Amino acid sequence: MGTGLNQRVAPDTSTDMPTNSLRIARPVVTLRDQVVERLREAICDQRLPQGSRLVERQLCDMLGVSRTLVREALRQLEAEGFVVSTPHRGLSVASLDQATVRSIYEVRAVLEALAGSLFVERATDKDRQLLTAAIANYRRASEHDHGISRLHATARFYDVIFAGAQNEIISATLRPLSGRIFLLRARSMSMPGRREESAREMEEIFAAVLGNNPDDAWKACREHVERAAVYALRSLDPDAGAPPSAPPARSSSTKRAIR
Repeated sequence: MGTGLNQRVAPDTSTDMPTNSLRIARPVVTLRDQVVERLREAICDQRLPQGSRLVERQLCDMLGVSRTLVREALRQLEAEGFVVSTPHRGLSVASLDQATVRSIYEVRAVLEALAGSLFVERATDKDRQLLTAAIANYRRASEHDHGISRLHATARFYDVIFAGAQNEIISATLRPLSGRIFLLRARSMSMPGRREESAREMEEIFAAVLGNNPDDAWKACREHVERAAVYALRSLDPDAGAPPSAPPARSSSTKRAIR
């Protein structure tokens, strides 16, 4: 058979790009996750006030989901510290008194300052890239003024710092407080002027932890927490104007000993 010029030749596909090479993976948000998030939002914006009882049947009606899903969501929120179980009373939204709030911020101030200084010393290039992505996500959430997204972006920013600090004890100590920290951030951010002030402080932390001076990172992280404490305490009591008591600023040698 001839091979004239008019004969069709099959195209060479040996170098074709795989058809799925540019496919975007879509995260799957389960119904359970949606229930958890909806309840978390309701607690943070105080539609479910602190101390209020959480009755499964009522929550099922409010959310339009099964009791199994509500029970699983409450179990997760209890593990995160948003919800507490009391004998003879059942589940309720966690209550935060002044003494507890002060204690949480005192612990955060030291551990987050330590994490920031350790990040300077130990973070890898990948950690720094992740932190840059995290602050970009925070900026987008801030620009759109989406409260819950901003809270999640803030939590993600700190998660990256904790990971880069390479000290599991810091994360393990703060993890049981994560729900209450999230809730207190929401209360703090609800106070007039705090969102703008917090955004400036986050930028200062970002610049400091990517710098070469652990002491600068320590200072930026600690001052941010102490300022946040003032607003969180005021959200509980408008007359609470002083930051939580703190020990004197540590010298560089003391910080190095801790690290």
